[in-house]
Amino acid sequence: MKDFFFDTDAYLARIGAARPGALTPAALSGLVRAHLEQVPFEALELTEAHTEPDLTPEGLFDKIVVHRRGGYCFELNKPFYLLLKDLGFVCYPVGVRCIIGRPEPVPISHRGTVVVFGDEKWYCDVGFGGKGPKDILNLGDSRMQTLYHERFLVQREQGEYVIVYLDGGTPVRMLKFRDEPWLDVDFKALNGYYALSPRSPFRAKRILYRCTPDGWISLVGTTYQIFRGGAYTTTEIPDEAAIRRLVQTEFGLSIPQWETTVG
Repeated sequence: MKDFFFDTDAYLARIGAARPGALTPAALSGLVRAHLEQVPFEALELTEAHTEPDLTPEGLFDKIVVHRRGGYCFELNKPFYLLLKDLGFVCYPVGVRCIIGRPEPVPISHRGTVVVFGDEKWYCDVGFGGKGPKDILNLGDSRMQTLYHERFLVQREQGEYVIVYLDGGTPVRMLKFRDEPWLDVDFKALNGYYALSPRSPFRAKRILYRCTPDGWISLVGTTYQIFRGGAYTTTEIPDEAAIRRLVQTEFGLSIPQWETTVG
């Protein structure tokens, strides 16, 4: 079988980013932001087609770059990791527990990436469909870190990192992970469960999320939310045709079976 060629320049063009001149946290931040703004979080393959996403490098490249789709965490953070590796960044994937609003312990259900710069380690995530960090987080800095009008803390608990979201003045425990690399086969097993299990939250309703230069937009079920400059606007969209137009126009997704709904 012929080895797959990961076309880094084509991937950079997809996210509208230039090849970085130096491998720095600032360069990493630019790549993360470009990805978040151009490639939306979406699990339409699960809610519409009820199929298991293809996590092979060629399958992900075809979906995200060639067909200009998005994906959920296992689909988005893997090619971004491959992009970073090809550019020369020192990085590895980690298995993450999404602990927000849930009694602990909870199972690992998410993929993130740790990037190493000398003695520093930074967390980046281009595949979290919610109020997660919208830029890189310094894992060694316990002070408050503000990322696009949202504030976070990084804490250590018994050998694990805990990312805390500051919702107003209230700290909300959000993500938790051990600083140890995971293998692709581990995420493949999780992908199978979350794609096909009737208990998967990603099969229950449409969830879409895309960053904008001054905030983000999301669609959860029929609820469309805009976060801009620290303020929220929420709208209910019960009409199916209107939702499909929104998915195409605001999230930039071309779904072949929906194309006739845009008018």
